[in-house]
Amino acid sequence: MIEPFANDHQSMQIGDLVIENQKDKVIIYGDIDLTFDELGYAQAQQLHELSGKIVQAFTDKNLYSKNDAKSKENDDQLDKDIDNPFL
Repeated sequence: MIEPFANDHQSMQIGDLVIENQKDKVIIYGDIDLTFDELGYAQAQQLHELSGKIVQAFTDKNLYSKNDAKSKENDDQLDKDIDNPFL
């Protein structure tokens, strides 16, 4: 299990769902079929534990405070104008 927002190198997988950890965000992509059986139950428990850890990290780090640690390299908005190559 990852520690949300703790580092830039952890990842995990639940079914075909991939969770990547970064200091300023948690990236989740892929898909998962939660079947009504033992495997589905185990995967649902993992998702529940992960979502609880993510919510707890927001609570611990004060969700409403300004995040000065946000990585500009990983941000889609770099606060500068870029010429449109299609004009």
